[in-house]
Amino acid sequence: MSASTANPTTPLLQRLHLDRDRVLLAIVAITGIAIRVWVYRGPLVIPNGDEGLVGVMVRHFVHGHLAVFSWARPYGGTQEMILTVPIFWLTGTSLLGLRVVPILLSLVATFFIWRVGLRTIGRRPAAVAAGLFWVWPPFNYLVLLRAQGFYASDIAYCGLLLLLSLRVVERPDLRRVALWGFVFGLAYWQTAQIVPAAFVMTFWMIWKAPRCLRHAWAAACTALVGAAPWLIWNIGHGFESLQQHPSLDTYMRSLRILISPILAMTVGLRAPYSATLLIPSGIVTWLIYVGLLAAFGWGAWKFRNTNVSLFYAIVLVFPFLYAIPRKSSYITGFPQYTTVLTPVLALLFAQVATRYWRSVAVFAVAILIAVVSIPRMEAWVRQPGTPPGFLSPRSFQPLADELDRMQIKDVYADYWIAWRLNFDMRERIVAVENWSREVTFPGGKAVPGVDPTVRWPPFDRQVRAAPRNAFVYWTETYKDVTIVPALVAHGYQPTVVGPWVIFARSS
Repeated sequence: MSASTANPTTPLLQRLHLDRDRVLLAIVAITGIAIRVWVYRGPLVIPNGDEGLVGVMVRHFVHGHLAVFSWARPYGGTQEMILTVPIFWLTGTSLLGLRVVPILLSLVATFFIWRVGLRTIGRRPAAVAAGLFWVWPPFNYLVLLRAQGFYASDIAYCGLLLLLSLRVVERPDLRRVALWGFVFGLAYWQTAQIVPAAFVMTFWMIWKAPRCLRHAWAAACTALVGAAPWLIWNIGHGFESLQQHPSLDTYMRSLRILISPILAMTVGLRAPYSATLLIPSGIVTWLIYVGLLAAFGWGAWKFRNTNVSLFYAIVLVFPFLYAIPRKSSYITGFPQYTTVLTPVLALLFAQVATRYWRSVAVFAVAILIAVVSIPRMEAWVRQPGTPPGFLSPRSFQPLADELDRMQIKDVYADYWIAWRLNFDMRERIVAVENWSREVTFPGGKAVPGVDPTVRWPPFDRQVRAAPRNAFVYWTETYKDVTIVPALVAHGYQPTVVGPWVIFARSS
């Protein structure tokens, strides 16, 4: 077409199409923020004992008492806690300060997903993948708004390693291969949940760019540097981190519950916690499941010779490595061990968004899943009989006030009570968990048996040495505590304070 006959409206139309894409992404970004505010103000992210433990560890890190792993555990690196230390230095101890790092990591993961998408699925689908991850899946809001130790960094590391894997395939030089190894080492120290994805990435890079093997030695060396804290700790502790204790029974159970309900919860076909079907029809849900599997198989074959094959390979291999650790067979109510896979799933689903209205459809479905699933999750945690760890009171101040009135500063408590109390009260009141079934009364003071699962032994020693102590349990569950009758028989009288009951002797 000559210049004289060119359509002058073409650049305008192109700009309009570009502008509507930007408007769509802006709407999705605002929607993601709105959903986060909704979740933040609701019951799902009220701090629990796990988050309290993370907060107390950060407080100790501020004073130089560092640790390689979460206290009394051979797993769960402390990188997120280390990153939170400067925030506590600047702002002091606060719940919002504790949550800054996972919130920022969710933004970082979104950026990595976009960059990975640009190298694999195209400009528009890449933006859709980032936006999709921002609003979906529903369970991610919980792990990316709360300080849970390593789940947010696990997701971010997955996105980063995907990006670095693509860079290695583009140019398999020494620097890129060594950088991949170093980041993998850091990620492995933080959590072994990265292993299934990283395992596939390794063999995929070798398949796509065999020349990277020339620098495998560099990747091995830098991986050891990145994982040095993990390695040094394990050398001194008999490699406890590798003691997964798998068996054929637990392996098969893990695979079974991954298929249903965990995978369905991961993508949003079931609501986490309640396991309520997104669409109240089991037949329709299974048809959707079969359709997704068929689409996966078709896509894996179609894109087998492209860089997109990396995503399909990770999803295909993931279940068989995910099921090895025994702990993956324990939890059936929520998909916490599959969150690492969500960046890959976002990229896979975003492939279809090659046109504007397809993008709109992808976002509409994702947001619909979120707004349907979140109220169901909230309803589950609010129902009577919900385990205490899932719904704690927003404030522990009434409990602290009563302990102050009793002039008690050292208590034994349920785990979910102890670590919230320690964090909220800045250790002015010290609480330690204890599940021993035995108790003695030297000099009239109750001393429970040694609990080997105590997370921070110095707290245990302090409470044991205190001249006066108390025991704090939930009003809903204290009757199941074995030592309660003995406490009452020796003068420890119950005092109910809201959802708690305190057993203490009069001064």
